Amino acid sequence: MRLSRKLGGLLAAAMMAAGLTAAAAPARASSPYFQIRTFYGVSALDECVQGDFGGSLGTTVTQHYCDPTFAQTDQLWLPISTGGKGYKFENVATGMCLEARSGAVNAQPVALWFCDSTESNTHWEWDNLNPGNTNFPDQGVIQSRVSGSTGYCLDVPGASTAIGISLQLYHCNNTYAQGYLITHLS
Repeated sequence: MRLSRKLGGLLAAAMMAAGLTAAAAPARASSPYFQIRTFYGVSALDECVQGDFGGSLGTTVTQHYCDPTFAQTDQLWLPISTGGKGYKFENVATGMCLEARSGAVNAQPVALWFCDSTESNTHWEWDNLNPGNTNFPDQGVIQSRVSGSTGYCLDVPGASTAIGISLQLYHCNNTYAQGYLITHLS
C-alpha cells in the first residue's frame, strides 16, 4: 500500500500544473498530499518541513527551502486521520510518520517513525482555530498528542530561518516558531 502512495505522490507531483492553494485543514479532495510551510508573521517563508532521507528509524525532520513544483517528495506529507482533529503525518518519500521522539518534553527532536506504530508518539492534532493568537490567527499549530498530552507543539528552535535546522517539540507558546501553513497540491 505504501508503494502505491509513493507512486501516487510522484504522479501527482508530475501533474503539478494546477498550482498551489492554502488550506485550513490537512486533507483536501483534489489531492491528499501537502507541504507544511513555516509561517512568520504576515506571510509564509519559502521554507518547508522535510523528512530527511537516511533509511533508518529516527531520521530527523528539518526545515528546507520549499520545492514549488511539489516534485521533492520528502517535503510531501499525507494526513492519516486518527479521529476528530487527530492525525498521523506520513512523509511520502520515506513512508514514515512525524514522531515526537522522546515524548512530551521541551526541546525533544522530531523524527520519522513507523506509521503503523501503536505508540502515541506519532499522533498529532492540527488546530487552525487559534483564538487569541495575534501572531498567526488564521494559520495553525500542530500539537503532539503523546500519551494524551496537550500543550506541546511542533517547533522551529528559536523561530530560526536557518536551512537544515532540526525541528523539535516544545511547550506551545503562541510564537512564530510554531505557526504553520498547509499548502496543497491542487
